Amino acid sequence: MRIVDFLTKDRIIFGLKSEKKEDIIKEMAHLFLESGDVINDGMFDVFVEDLIERENLTSTGMQDGIAIPHAKSPAINKLALALAIVPEGRDFDSFDEEPSKLFFMIAAPEDTKKEHLDLLQKISKLSYEEDILEKIISTKDTIEVIKLLGLI
Repeated sequence: MRIVDFLTKDRIIFGLKSEKKEDIIKEMAHLFLESGDVINDGMFDVFVEDLIERENLTSTGMQDGIAIPHAKSPAINKLALALAIVPEGRDFDSFDEEPSKLFFMIAAPEDTKKEHLDLLQKISKLSYEEDILEKIISTKDTIEVIKLLGLI
């Protein structure tokens, strides 16, 4: 399993308009809507509610500038990933209290088991890849991001 197996160029954005956690979640969730094959018709709000509910359990702002908002939801057709790169960072209640610069959002169908956890684990291990993280944060090229993530 590779991170890039679940990520498409149209679900990578550079910067976020939103400042607050809930707004960041909504803004990123729209990336799945735009790709057209991830969220079941008319179920966008259900997906957002599931993401916020999961976030309320415990923050998915990890450390080393990485946040991994995620949810299993009946609104989702297939396991998919979106990425927002925010060099200046946003407050996402991270464990190390530092701003998050890379937001990996995972959308998973309700019946997903191991793949969801494997993807979470893969993204979490990015903390150990400081050089790759810095390159991802400093680029504005989706192809470069995919290449860099493909190294992991």
